[in-house]
Amino acid sequence: MSDAKQDPRRTQRAEKVENSRALRLSVPQEARPAPVSRKEWLRQRKEQLQAARAAARQRRQLLKAEIMSAARDIAREERVAARLEADRLKANAKTERTFAREDERAAAKFERGQPARPASKRKTLAREKRKLVSYTDLLRMRG
Repeated sequence: MSDAKQDPRRTQRAEKVENSRALRLSVPQEARPAPVSRKEWLRQRKEQLQAARAAARQRRQLLKAEIMSAARDIAREERVAARLEADRLKANAKTERTFAREDERAAAKFERGQPARPASKRKTLAREKRKLVSYTDLLRMRG
């Protein structure tokens, strides 16, 4: 019974080997790759992986360098922008001080141009009434 179960498997395996051999022989001898031992294949695979790791490391370093360069550029631009903003604020403050000084000068000039305020005058009589009047004459004028 075990022979009956193994028989289909054996035939499938034999067919695979036969097909593989036929494919191999269909390629001319000079075009066939040299047979490689498992040890040699592992060594080649290890070299490929090491080369791939080195290439990935180099790409990472290049990307890191690009990122650092971009960060430096951004920091430089921010410093320039901050300096320009500080210069602008300083210029605005200077302009404001200049305008304030000019306003003060103009106000002072305007004040100088105004007629001087007279000191508080005492009430005076009209010219003809400046004469001294006796008390009796005053009573008579009122009366």
